[in-house]
Amino acid sequence: MRLIVLGSGSTGNVTYVESGPASAPTRILVDAGLARAEIDGRLVRADLPDDPIQRRARLAAIDALIVTHEHDDHLGSAATLGLPIWATGGTQRAADLPAETLYAGRPQVFGALTVEPIALPHDAAETIGLVFHDGSCRMGILTDCGHDAEEVAAQFAGCDVLVLETNHDLALLRRGPYPPSVKRRIAGDEGHLSNAQAASILAQIGRRGRSPQVVIAAHLSVANNDPRVALRALAEVADSGTTILLAGPLGAPAITLRDGKLTIERPPPPSGHQLSLFATEPR
Repeated sequence: MRLIVLGSGSTGNVTYVESGPASAPTRILVDAGLARAEIDGRLVRADLPDDPIQRRARLAAIDALIVTHEHDDHLGSAATLGLPIWATGGTQRAADLPAETLYAGRPQVFGALTVEPIALPHDAAETIGLVFHDGSCRMGILTDCGHDAEEVAAQFAGCDVLVLETNHDLALLRRGPYPPSVKRRIAGDEGHLSNAQAASILAQIGRRGRSPQVVIAAHLSVANNDPRVALRALAEVADSGTTILLAGPLGAPAITLRDGKLTIERPPPPSGHQLSLFATEPR
């Protein structure tokens, strides 16, 4: 199975997941918070077909788009991609989005991948996180979750790879530039995970058995977090064998897990240093 965070944060969220035989893999996008042309360009990292005559061949190779909820940084260009869309009924109604229906707690099979939608506490109509598995590997996407609920952590236990929201540092949020109403919303039980709450979820997963081999810190706020603080919070509770990576507006390294072998592809950031991932201010 392969997972690539193509973009993460308030400026736009897109993740690519793939599994199956090389001759006929199943390819899924999660969220479409970037413009169509931007998503297509970033799919180069997934080694998708690129016909120079048909510029959108990479998007045409995607089997389905799953929209986790209707906020702009996730819904974005979904209706323009020309892909089969899947979303919860609540998201469909809130966004007036024609789509096939996903149900929290009911697995959905897409070719070589089974997707488990998981209900999350967030201030959208019906937000879901996702666990993907192909019979040998489990990869989870857990962002836009208001607090470190035990029932949420339990459903992500056993993931080999976990994309985990570390949105804000509470102290930085409190003294940051946002209006009080926005600060209350972010820190509330239906807002976003703080670094400490993300660490709590990771610790709960660890207590339930096998910890993830890779954790990708995601959905960081530029105004209200510091990547070093977020990574430190996760490192304090992670197993010694867990690799912790960072996702920003330009994405994260590609993760491949095949026949028990983990590969992390680390393309050089465009400007030559990791902090360039945080060069764009959030909405």
